[in-house]
Amino acid sequence: MMIVFLCIFVFITNVTGNQNNDRNMKIIIDNDAGGDDAMAIFLALLYEKHFDGPKLVGLTTGNGNTIEDNVYVNNQRILKVANRQDVPLYRGSKSSLVITPTTTNFFGEDGLGDCGLYYDDLEPAKEQSAVSALIELSKKYEGSLTVITLGSLTNVALAIKLDPGFLNRLKQLYVAAGHIHSDENPMPEFNVLTDVEAYKIVTQNATPDKLTIFPFSQVQSYLNISRTWRQEVLGAIDTEVMRAQNLFEKISLQWSDRWQALDPAAVAVVIKPDLVKEYKYSKNGIKTCGDQRGINTNDFVPMQDANVRLIYSVNEEEYKEFLLNVFSKHA
Repeated sequence: MMIVFLCIFVFITNVTGNQNNDRNMKIIIDNDAGGDDAMAIFLALLYEKHFDGPKLVGLTTGNGNTIEDNVYVNNQRILKVANRQDVPLYRGSKSSLVITPTTTNFFGEDGLGDCGLYYDDLEPAKEQSAVSALIELSKKYEGSLTVITLGSLTNVALAIKLDPGFLNRLKQLYVAAGHIHSDENPMPEFNVLTDVEAYKIVTQNATPDKLTIFPFSQVQSYLNISRTWRQEVLGAIDTEVMRAQNLFEKISLQWSDRWQALDPAAVAVVIKPDLVKEYKYSKNGIKTCGDQRGINTNDFVPMQDANVRLIYSVNEEEYKEFLLNVFSKHA
């Protein structure tokens, strides 16, 4: 009888412990507010509301998919759609540390599909800068704050340079960027190329217990979802959030018959880690010069010899089911 009681007690403790960890966990999403960033932010907010997930304590902006001025307004629009204008918004870097590439129109000129969906009474950003907020919040929530970067690493790199203890105070830094390079992926990945030097600063200061990288190449390999599924299954959900999301992605969805979205996948593996099938450890770096600029280097090694943990594979069917479950909820 005593053994049965102890087993039940341990089970309940583990379950409630996991729930408490989720409740106590805080996240910041550092983003460049394209259509994929919007879905990632919506995902975090809906999961927080309906599944008692980690609390989003801030959004920080940067240059990338579009200029930072657009990114700022896009963050305001996203929070308005989600009925979450209580989430603090902090404006970040308008340029890269050394070389600032030209922004793209992959998600339209404004980054959100040029859909014309604007609102009155948008909540302004805080006066505090993104870099200052990252440092301050890492102290306020030491050990329980996870930062997720969905664009360049400029803000995070500056936080590390200004405060060398920043990274160690985080529960984890998740970076959605880069490739595991192969013949199929010979070119630099977009988020990495947006600020090569910032990526180098972050990885040079990293340890695998603090930095997890989700390379875009692994989304291409393991979350190679059809555009048809995105439009006719996920996109058919009849909520205000999904109707807005469909507008935000209406341009980008025309580029390919596949839907390979890194940003929502990155948030998904943070708030639901069991979606990950395999991690690998690596001595991860980046080339900064010549025609190899922006190319990631990886030497897969035991954890004790690595500087990063890589998300190598994700369960596609479970991920799709997860998206359908979360996005069926109303903001």
